Amino acid sequence: MTRTLRNSSVSISELTPKKRFLKALKLRKVDRPPVLSANQTATVEQMESLGIYYKDAYSDPEKMAALASAAWEQIGLEGVGVPFCQTVEAEVFGLEVNWGRKKTSIPVVSFKGCVAPEGIDVPENFLERGRIPVVLDAIESLSEKYGDEIPVLGHVIGPFSLAAHLANMEKILKMSIKRPGLVEEFTELGMDAIAEYASAMLERGADAIVIENMFASVDILGVKGYITFAKPFDKELIRRVKGPTILHICGDCTNIIGEMVETGATCLSIDSKTDARYAVKVSRNKAAIMGNVDTVYTLTFGKPQDVEAETLRSIEAGIDIIAPGCSLSPLTPNRNVRAMVEAVKKRKISF
Repeated sequence: MTRTLRNSSVSISELTPKKRFLKALKLRKVDRPPVLSANQTATVEQMESLGIYYKDAYSDPEKMAALASAAWEQIGLEGVGVPFCQTVEAEVFGLEVNWGRKKTSIPVVSFKGCVAPEGIDVPENFLERGRIPVVLDAIESLSEKYGDEIPVLGHVIGPFSLAAHLANMEKILKMSIKRPGLVEEFTELGMDAIAEYASAMLERGADAIVIENMFASVDILGVKGYITFAKPFDKELIRRVKGPTILHICGDCTNIIGEMVETGATCLSIDSKTDARYAVKVSRNKAAIMGNVDTVYTLTFGKPQDVEAETLRSIEAGIDIIAPGCSLSPLTPNRNVRAMVEAVKKRKISF
């Protein structure tokens, strides 16, 4: 399947991974799709080889940058990004982070939830709190290290997903039925802070902002729920971000692709459950599509040949930027990610 692409005055033979990525984001002509990840990329193999684990990375920007760099240096993904979880903003809002029993456990938020937005203080000097300075310093370090070679991505949490942390996912789903106005109030709480954080990432050298709105999944909210409670805030956040944006929503987004396009995101990152051909069709000339190689079974537990077959399926569907459909499991073998990368490099696309 061939995308309708805009003209380009730059020879495709001159493309660095960064130039290829930025052109693909704008639906311009490239020699092949870029191959990177919109989400976290650290694996156990990478952490063990560097002696840097999640908690270490969050305490030192150079360690964070080093762990992020492994995506390019060790497994060939043509981009690097930080942070590695969706807990940084929630922690600044006062929530406790559970680092797990293992050094390789991805941190999560453990919280029963507030009953009302009035119980939450919106922190002042947001960019100076918690782990945010570490993330921003790491972005600057990565930008200085790679320059025009490969893109640097800054990851922020989606407004609804932060609201789900603050109110508790189960409780916010009940609110959406019984007290929908409260859901909107919770979601509005983090909007200014997330927008400020994203802007700071761009100022420090990020080439694009990934909005990870995992709890806005249709698998959780349903189509109507996404349209009502998440889409308006995604759209407003994207309006405020003065740079390229990648909107990532987990699960099967087939029935909300049109809604995601309407948010104004530069690119939509889709999971393997989403109908890739349909996503490409609906988004044509409006937004790039990124994804959707399966992370749960193929990349984590499959063989390299399985990964190659899955990757070729995504290419043939017309996806603009080949990527894992969601965050890499830390258990993902490096060889499987390399198989995805090599499958893309071997497959030149004719336009």
